[in-house]
Amino acid sequence: MDRKTTRILFTIDKNVNPEESIKAAVEISRKANLSLTYIHTNESYDLCQGDLDACKKDFKLKYYKDLEYEKVSGSLWKTLAKQGVEKDCNMFVVGAKTEKAGLFGGGMAAVMSGFQGGVLFLNENTKWLTPRSIVMPLDGQSETRQKFYRVSEWAGFTRAKVHVLGVSNPSDKEDKTYVHTYSVQGENYMLERKIQASREEVEAKDCAKAILDKAATLKPCWISAVSNTDGIFKTSSFQKVCEQADEPVLIMPYQEIAGAGGVGY
Repeated sequence: MDRKTTRILFTIDKNVNPEESIKAAVEISRKANLSLTYIHTNESYDLCQGDLDACKKDFKLKYYKDLEYEKVSGSLWKTLAKQGVEKDCNMFVVGAKTEKAGLFGGGMAAVMSGFQGGVLFLNENTKWLTPRSIVMPLDGQSETRQKFYRVSEWAGFTRAKVHVLGVSNPSDKEDKTYVHTYSVQGENYMLERKIQASREEVEAKDCAKAILDKAATLKPCWISAVSNTDGIFKTSSFQKVCEQADEPVLIMPYQEIAGAGGVGY
């Protein structure tokens, strides 16, 4: 069952410039007519600087948007994910430095493990932009209605065109067949919902490079991704995209995708 977005929770790492993430959260919430709540964790930027009433008033005057504000003790990623579960929220905006992976795992796939909805991620170098296109990479394991739905939902909000990018392993003929099938399904899914779409299929050993190179030709754009660990799109590729993308990355947590009956990038 498709889980429709009803509100946005957002937070910003205190070590990054907050303005880009604020602009992202505000513009998306206005376009989609969603309520907007800032979750102030122990690691978050202090958006209100201690004066909550003045902050809300100034925020509305500056951004023409009402702001809800909650201060919750805990780390940034885990606390935001927990708040999403408690508030039944399935859309988030996060401005933060990319979490680095260690010898025993971790990184962005690990911090996404607690989420049950999409996360629009802006790393420390990302500039906010309204997308004209959303790059939707698919691999041979990427048939997933929830991924298609989530991307179509946000393409509808932003009136962006979805560019389906099928990426297959050059040495795997079966993988190429699956990539073609899922790419066609992804394009048709968008077109059936009146979302502009195009399709391209490539062979690449370095899928992260293929995705980033394509995004560079479609600016202004977003990149959609799934925080999975299987197939050609392994954790390392997902991590590279989060670290290197200049564009906002719309992340569908693997847990949400798996719960919808499929996996994918």
